[in-house]
Amino acid sequence: MDGISREDGLRTSGEAPVIWEKEVGLGYSAPVVGGGRVIITGHDGRETDTVFCFDEKTGAEKWKFSYPQPIGDLYFQGGTTGTATLHGNRVYHLAREGELFCLDASTGKVVWQKHLHKDLGYTKPTWGFSGAPVVWDDWLFVNAGLSGLNLNRNNGEVIWKSNDEEAGYSTPYPLERDGWRLVVFSNKRAYVCVDASNGTEVWQYKWMTRYGVNAADPVIAGDSVFISSGYGKGAVLLNWKEKSEPAKVWQSRDLQSQMNAAVLIDGHLYGVSGNEGQDGTGLRCLELATGNVKWTEASVGHGTLMAVKDKLLVLTENGELQVAPASPGGFKPTFTRKVVDPRVWTVPVFSNGQVYCRNASGHLVVLRMAAGG
Repeated sequence: MDGISREDGLRTSGEAPVIWEKEVGLGYSAPVVGGGRVIITGHDGRETDTVFCFDEKTGAEKWKFSYPQPIGDLYFQGGTTGTATLHGNRVYHLAREGELFCLDASTGKVVWQKHLHKDLGYTKPTWGFSGAPVVWDDWLFVNAGLSGLNLNRNNGEVIWKSNDEEAGYSTPYPLERDGWRLVVFSNKRAYVCVDASNGTEVWQYKWMTRYGVNAADPVIAGDSVFISSGYGKGAVLLNWKEKSEPAKVWQSRDLQSQMNAAVLIDGHLYGVSGNEGQDGTGLRCLELATGNVKWTEASVGHGTLMAVKDKLLVLTENGELQVAPASPGGFKPTFTRKVVDPRVWTVPVFSNGQVYCRNASGHLVVLRMAAGG
C-alpha cells in the first residue's frame, strides 16, 4: 500500500529490451501481476470497457472480459481509472459507473457481481467510482459512500456499509495497530478512519479539495498520517497516537498530489506536485517531519512514480522511464529511456524483473529491467 517494492534486482543503468507490448484501450488503471498473469483494463473509445489477462512472460492473451460502459470523458480523455485487484484465483474490478465484478482469474468468468448504485444505493462521484478493491482475509473493502463498504470477497454479501455520500477516488488503506484492524477511506469532504470489522468511525479529518478530488492515498507511518491533494490545496501532516483524534503538525501547499500518492523513504516524501497542465508541476522531495522542500524536478511534469527499495522508478508525463536513487540531495537518474508517447498518469510497475509502462491511449510496454538480465 505504500508504493514501494521490496523486490531485488532493478536495473539502474544500461539497456532494457522491450519483451512485449499491447494496445488495451483508453484509461489510467495500472497493471497488476501475479501467478504468471498480468491484469489491466481499458476502454474502446466507444461504449465498452475490457479487463484483459495476458501471460506475464510472452504477452499472449489468456482471456478478456468486456462490459458496457460510457467513456466518461469529463475534462479528460476518459476511460478506465481504478486498478483491478488480483488475489489468488480471483480478480476484483470496480467500474466507474459502479459495477463491481469478481472474476475467475483463470477464465475471466464472472463469479459474482454487484452494482454500487443500483444494488447498494450509493451516489456516483463526479468522475465515477475509482480506487482498487482491497482484500483482507475474507473482507473486500471498496471506496464507496461516506466511509467505505465491506463485502464478503467470496460471494459479495454485505458485511457492513456506510451512509451515502460521494466517495473520494483513493484506494482503501488498511492498517493494524496493536491488533486493532482499521481502514482509511476518502470522501469528497474528508479522510475517514474506521474499524475494519464493523465500519464504526474512529476519526474523521475534514479535507476539502476543489471538485471533491480527494484522490491520493494517505501515507501512514507510525504515528504520522500524511494527506495531500491538488487544485491548490496542498498537504497536511497529522500526528495520531493511540485512539486519539489526529492532530495537525504542519500544513502547506508545497506538495499537491492531484492523483497519485507520494512515497516515503528514510523520512522524505517523493511525489508529483501540481495539477496536470499547470506550469511548475513536477517531482518534488519534502522532509516529512518539517514539510521543508529539498528539491523539485520540473522535467517529470505530471508524471508518476513508485519506489523499488531505495530507488525511484519514475515515468514522466512525456513517457520517459527513469531510475534514480531516492535522495534529498537531488534527482540524478542513472537510467533513462523513452518508452511510450504522452500522456502518462499511470504509475510504472516493477515485478519479477519486468517493468510495465502504460499511457492514456492504452499502449502498454513491458521491459526487461532485471539487473544483469
